[in-house]
Amino acid sequence: MNSLRLPMPVQALLFASMGALSASLLAQLGAVVGEADRPVLWWVGRASGLLAYGALWLSMLFGLAVSSKGAGGLLPKKAMMDLHQQWTLSAVVATVVHVFALVFHAESGVTPWAAVIPFASQRLTGAVALGTVALFGMAVLVASSWLRTRIPYATWRGIHALAFGTMILALVHGWTAGTDTSAEAVRWLYIVTLAVLLGALTSRVGLALAARRQRGPSPASTPRTDRRSSIASRSP
Repeated sequence: MNSLRLPMPVQALLFASMGALSASLLAQLGAVVGEADRPVLWWVGRASGLLAYGALWLSMLFGLAVSSKGAGGLLPKKAMMDLHQQWTLSAVVATVVHVFALVFHAESGVTPWAAVIPFASQRLTGAVALGTVALFGMAVLVASSWLRTRIPYATWRGIHALAFGTMILALVHGWTAGTDTSAEAVRWLYIVTLAVLLGALTSRVGLALAARRQRGPSPASTPRTDRRSSIASRSP
């Protein structure tokens, strides 16, 4: 079996991304552990929320690389697909841990109903509702991926387009509901990841438009020459 080998620039980017994410998580974890009056579930919910956001961001980033055919051929498409799938799975697991930690933590104010019904939370109602809708969006995306061979490709593409909206909802949810937003490192984490994602999306759209211009107009859009005019032009 061939092992997954990535170019050195891609490996450097991955290590830098994971290092920055791990450093921010460890900094927040150290601050939380120092608070003796906070139960374990409290900091588990906080850490898993940040981890879920980071994994979802990486999943989207590699997903855009896949849809742009390896960023226009600069990156191996198969490697990008493998990373996209693995980070999607990581995002799902971290999100499940995040939700269960908050539900079982009595002081969070998030009941089982509030976790699945928007605006049912008595605390941070709007912010928690954004997280609930983002959870639904992630569930729909995962389900569509599992059913990809059973649904039309156009339908799958349309559903997958919801990923960006889900990502934005998760970001706003983390910013407004997350306790760690008071930390400058976490605020910069949200800002930088959003900027990079917007840059990757812009690059994806630019590559798609360039490919369309190279292909030229489709046969359906090319005006048909009247047969009689063609025959007349060939007659002496």
